[in-house]
Amino acid sequence: MRTYFSILPLLFFFQLTSCSDEKTTEKKDNEKDFFSGAAITNIAGDFKNEMATGETDFLRSLSTHQIAWQKWNHEILGKSKDSQRPIFALLCSPLGSASRTIVDELNENQDLREMISKQAVCTVIDSSVNPEMANLGYRLSEESKRGAAFPMIIWFSHEGSPIASDPVGNISGRELKLIVSNLTNVVEHLWTKSSRYTVENSRSENEKRQLRLEPNIEELKQPITRNELFQKETRQLSSLYSVGDKNLDFIGGLIPSNSIELLAIGSHSASLTGEVREQSREAAKVMTRELTSGALKDQLTGSYFYGRRTSDWTLPFFSKDLLSQAKVAATLMKAGNLLGDEQFTKQGLELLELLEAEWLVKEISSKSPKGNADIAGAFLWDYRTLKKILNPDELEMATIAFSLEPTGNIPLETDPLGDYFNLNSLRGKTSNQEVADKLQLSVEVASKAVKTIKSKLLTHRREQINVTREGTLTVKDLALVLRAQILRANHTGFPAHFDKAKTTANRILSNYWKPEKGLARITADLTMVPARCQDAMAVCRSLNELYQATLDQRWLKIATEIADHTIQKFGFSGKILTELAQEEQIVPLRQFSVSMIFGESTLGISDQTLSRLYALTGKEVYGGILDAHQRYIARQAKGSRVVYHTDYISSCALGDSALVAVLQGDIASELGKQFVSTLNAPKYLSFLTIRSESASPLLTPLTGLPPAKGKASVVLTRAGEALGQVPTIEELTELLDSVISGE
Repeated sequence: MRTYFSILPLLFFFQLTSCSDEKTTEKKDNEKDFFSGAAITNIAGDFKNEMATGETDFLRSLSTHQIAWQKWNHEILGKSKDSQRPIFALLCSPLGSASRTIVDELNENQDLREMISKQAVCTVIDSSVNPEMANLGYRLSEESKRGAAFPMIIWFSHEGSPIASDPVGNISGRELKLIVSNLTNVVEHLWTKSSRYTVENSRSENEKRQLRLEPNIEELKQPITRNELFQKETRQLSSLYSVGDKNLDFIGGLIPSNSIELLAIGSHSASLTGEVREQSREAAKVMTRELTSGALKDQLTGSYFYGRRTSDWTLPFFSKDLLSQAKVAATLMKAGNLLGDEQFTKQGLELLELLEAEWLVKEISSKSPKGNADIAGAFLWDYRTLKKILNPDELEMATIAFSLEPTGNIPLETDPLGDYFNLNSLRGKTSNQEVADKLQLSVEVASKAVKTIKSKLLTHRREQINVTREGTLTVKDLALVLRAQILRANHTGFPAHFDKAKTTANRILSNYWKPEKGLARITADLTMVPARCQDAMAVCRSLNELYQATLDQRWLKIATEIADHTIQKFGFSGKILTELAQEEQIVPLRQFSVSMIFGESTLGISDQTLSRLYALTGKEVYGGILDAHQRYIARQAKGSRVVYHTDYISSCALGDSALVAVLQGDIASELGKQFVSTLNAPKYLSFLTIRSESASPLLTPLTGLPPAKGKASVVLTRAGEALGQVPTIEELTELLDSVISGE
């Protein structure tokens, strides 16, 4: 049944083509042939495999394949045109074992290999290199009313417009052969029978797709201010929290980092009523607790699984990536500070240390299990497996410690098909103290026993499953690690932690930023992939946060340089930035990351970055983009009952006019350092921007401020008006609490 649905759109396309051919039977053949009169200057069979210089470990592993995989770049369009063949693209994710399994099967199965090699120019696209292609894959799946899944087959014309697609997912054998052969036969028939119709129709469909994706940023008759957006959307998000399910309306399979952050920020805002603030606080605390104790956390290692469900919306893939875990580490530290929960902060600090020791040192960007990771004893467990590993006493303790059930603990809403019935995921909802109390043991004995159990289960897992590691770090990976490191340094105040943050920042600048060329997403000895807009804005945000933590204007200078270069490169007439520069678009489709729900978007990260840079520099171009963001989101918020862009709404906490903390006097003094540390706490920094009083061509001039008091002092300003000046830490916290929280 799956196969029929996957080719229905193509069959309709096929019928249209047939009708078109019948109407043009009296016309010359060359009117049906797009390439009529053009000589074939490139024979597909003469192509050589190019993956030896692939950008990632995954792509380079394909260099031994018999299929002549071509690199995904502008040259592939010329190869398609010269050989007069369409492009067969396999869009893959390094986070799923299915991508590696299927690409190998295509190569090893002679029928499949010859089928696609003889009829198309073949390429493999790694979504970690070209994330905009993953976004396109999602759009194509949505258009055909299918769930997005990797790998995905996409056929392109020589112009780069999609002809047909199928989200293949985790299949193999006869089913894979049937899908590939059906798709290949239909596309081949369309291409040879009427290449003109096929090319022009795919071009037309892509143009319609562009119109659907084009953001509408027309001015509302009654504009909504940023303060109003923050109030409305934070209140709405807090109301979506389900007390019974302890989550945001069944989105628990995703890592709701930005939602937790927004709710935690809302718990301190004077813009919200006491009831909404308390509801936000409770939702943020319980969701964070669920995140750290639930199945998304690997209870054996302390790391986190990639927060994404399988194609049938059941369980998460048991893969891990540095990017998601760095976000979790930062979220835990921010939430811990905002909510006053030291346990959350501690877990964030521990996770960051794990990432530094295991992931950064070894240069690992993702880990993915080979083969079936859902077998009992790999990541999911049943009692038969547990009995082989643990003795009866250990099994009793494990049952309590990990909330295990003899009949399985995976709830129906995450396993509607019953695929994992009688299996358990490990959960950490029971503390060692509770384990000790239930078994009438001391906490020391219980803790030691649980540690032994974890060691045994982890050893078993490592013996049962092989893991593939990807060693290509993107610039965004490092930008999010840097953000977590800055949060840690602000929390501890340790010089060594600031040094680690500066080391990461310098690593980004030395390896990924070349002022004459721009920012790179992936840099390697053999190739360089230009950064996407979200990469650049994530880097700018982290560098600006490093400036606010140190007041070293070097970081602000580079942040503004990268921001200016990004705006020039990705700028759009409507002031919304595109995800990819026009000259780098292989597919003729401008993409705007403006439709994320509960997640991270280019628009949200851009707003978080440019809001602070605008408050510091006053550059008009930043203000223009911020206005466009507000108009776009305001239109969505007016008619939508769903909270869009939680990362953008968090930025709106800064208000319609920036609240700026100006440091005066000797910033390097002990008091000055204490001022900087206090202001950088998430409880306050979420609502204000920090700068020094010193004159600088980077910063907007200050006027009308009172002279410094004592050794050092802080002045809070908004819209050019001083709200108060304080010379002590106690007075500073009192002033901040009064202005921000209304307390």
